[in-house]
Amino acid sequence: MTKPLEQNGHEEPDRTGDDAVNAAEPAVSATATDTADSLQAAQPAGQPQESEPEESTPAQLSRRLPLTLVAVALVLVLAAGLYMLWADHSAGGQSAQKPSSGALAAQISQGPSGDAKAYKALQEVTVKPSVADDQGGLTVSSKGVGNKKKVADAPTIEIFMDPMCPWCGKVGRVIDPQLQRMISAGQINVTYNFLNFLDSASSDQYSSRVDNALAMVAQEDPDHLPAFAAAVFASDFQPDESSYQAVSDARLADKAVGVGVPRSLADRFAQGTYRPWVDKVNAYAITRKDAKDAKGEFSTPTIMINGKVWDLTAAAKSQGGLEHLDRALLKALGLKSQDVGHQGKMPSIGAQGKALKPE
Repeated sequence: MTKPLEQNGHEEPDRTGDDAVNAAEPAVSATATDTADSLQAAQPAGQPQESEPEESTPAQLSRRLPLTLVAVALVLVLAAGLYMLWADHSAGGQSAQKPSSGALAAQISQGPSGDAKAYKALQEVTVKPSVADDQGGLTVSSKGVGNKKKVADAPTIEIFMDPMCPWCGKVGRVIDPQLQRMISAGQINVTYNFLNFLDSASSDQYSSRVDNALAMVAQEDPDHLPAFAAAVFASDFQPDESSYQAVSDARLADKAVGVGVPRSLADRFAQGTYRPWVDKVNAYAITRKDAKDAKGEFSTPTIMINGKVWDLTAAAKSQGGLEHLDRALLKALGLKSQDVGHQGKMPSIGAQGKALKPE
């Protein structure tokens, strides 16, 4: 598996044999640390209490009551003024860090699971796919692309991948055929997170160019997104990160056309429409706490099922090796192999359940 380093955008990947999936080394990424200033109200020094006379006349009581009311009113006014002054100061000090109203609403309902500054920077990108979610994910289902088009009772598989990552290719070539069939039948939703931290392993920012192309297809030709996402990991197409050979924009466009993407769209990949957005998606994704494994490490590929990281190593071993990871996935979803691709045959874990443990 391949893990990113935040300092320089990538690191040399772990090189492991093809016969097993090994755990990644610790990923180095920014961790958001939330701090809050505590406001302590100063307590006044104790004042001597005036003793009440043993007996009070009605006249004395009538004079004492208005004075008491005035004192209470003054205290309330003073307290209100101090609160308003503190609130105004706090708002002024935090205004530079507030996201836009739309991003704030999303943050309240979903909230960033990674670095807050990276999340904010992602929200501020002006040109991005409208079908992407606030965390940069592109969710595809039988209904189309976008969170609002999820199949309600279907589990969601979330995948983090870099087009240059060799293990992403190995895993994808095993499970992608099943994923495409299940998506078409409305049995699952798949959320893609396309990363580019391996750009510097290529001479022409290959990962960013592919991610941009995938985002353009998601926006303009969503029906072909799963097939195109699988095609870039084909063994005869995915470049070798250790001895990279340049992949031209024309060849990338031809690959897209080969799975059904219109030529008029593929020829515009070279414009790099979503490249700035891709950079921010990567910067945020590699800090996501929910996408880290039990050791607190982030690597690619990472697969989550209904919001929880799926242990690829254990899953592959349970079925005798990586080449049978597709069987492990079906078992995790609670779906029989003979039911794959059949509408109405839904995974037993549903939209909220945990992945079933490997046998």
